[in-house]
Amino acid sequence: MINIPYFKQTIKSNAKFLCAFTLVLCVFLVVMTNVFTPETVSGLQTAVQGTVASHILTGNGTLISFMSNSFYALMAIVFPMVYSIMVGNRMIAEKIDRGNMAGFLSTPVTRLQITLSSAVYFVLSLLLMWGVTSAVGIAAAEAFQPGELDKEAFLMLNAGAFLYHLTISSITFCSSCIFNTSKSSLTFGAGIPLFFFVVSLLVKLSDNLDFLKYFTLNTLFDTEKIIDGSGYAGGFAAMLIASLCLYAAGIIWFQKKDLPL
Repeated sequence: MINIPYFKQTIKSNAKFLCAFTLVLCVFLVVMTNVFTPETVSGLQTAVQGTVASHILTGNGTLISFMSNSFYALMAIVFPMVYSIMVGNRMIAEKIDRGNMAGFLSTPVTRLQITLSSAVYFVLSLLLMWGVTSAVGIAAAEAFQPGELDKEAFLMLNAGAFLYHLTISSITFCSSCIFNTSKSSLTFGAGIPLFFFVVSLLVKLSDNLDFLKYFTLNTLFDTEKIIDGSGYAGGFAAMLIASLCLYAAGIIWFQKKDLPL
């Protein structure tokens, strides 16, 4: 039930953001794969031993462990999050705030088609982002570290990252559908994901703050369990269900609410 012209317009207006953030992820992944050596990781762990950073720089010296504690702990969280915050707000709330939504609704396109087209683009764009990142990561590993990458664990890390950001996108999308101004949309659409990220950092920095893991979505994207190969399915399922519920809630809310047109 998507509207093809509207869907194409959504792709065109957001393509530069998708390309830019995907490129950033790929560049970081290539650089980190290129500089990795077990000796480098061991040296860093020794240098930060006894400091708060020692809680972050953990692992067994393998390439996939290095990626887990560096790329997937920071870059793979922050940059796609910024993408979801920006695009989520642009989907609905920004159009209402600027008065553009009245123009779209004056055409044969319906509210349902607008939200469905936006949601489909959002999901497919994240799928493309992590699909490209996966391919580039494997190619970089084969070029710079042949035989060192655990491809199965790497692909599962990317699947987990996709589901994590699918959930983040559903939060920003739902917020965009609920509120009529970008200010209000971003307060919740950006505030909640950023809160999750800050809390996850606090948990990693101190064992005394371990109880905070129950207050962040990042707990469901457990890279250690993914590398171990077990115990992560429940987190994946929870993120998928939460995403579907929030996308559905946003679509339903937008259909029923009054618009300042």
